[in-house]
Amino acid sequence: MKSSSFKEVIRLQFNALMMITIKGTLKQKRKLLARRFKQEVLFCEMGEAKLNEQGNVDKYSCDTTTFPVLHFTVQISDEKISTALNKLSEKQRAFILLYYFHDMSDKEIAKLYHVSRSAVGYTRNKGLEKLKMMLSEKEIL
Repeated sequence: MKSSSFKEVIRLQFNALMMITIKGTLKQKRKLLARRFKQEVLFCEMGEAKLNEQGNVDKYSCDTTTFPVLHFTVQISDEKISTALNKLSEKQRAFILLYYFHDMSDKEIAKLYHVSRSAVGYTRNKGLEKLKMMLSEKEIL
């Protein structure tokens, strides 16, 4: 009989330990859910402006204009800027794109095109003036 009472005590101790473990796990899970509830917001409770901020805009190659410059390619997504760039001379466009989109200095561009640094700066600045005029004309219309 001692053996069965010993087994009963072990079983009761095991049950008590399991109950403590289950209660602790439940407590942990409830705390986790409470923390999540404080941080998370349902989409139906969000305002329209907040919903628009959450989105991700897809970019497609048909939405951009690609300009080849020597062995580089530059993609412009703004239609106004790309049409204005198309109206510039080849050198002006190349110098502007290399300077602003590939972060090249006038000296590096001059080396690539075998011209003086001052010629690159002059051509780029003239191109920028033309670009500025074309873009300001489009805004007026």
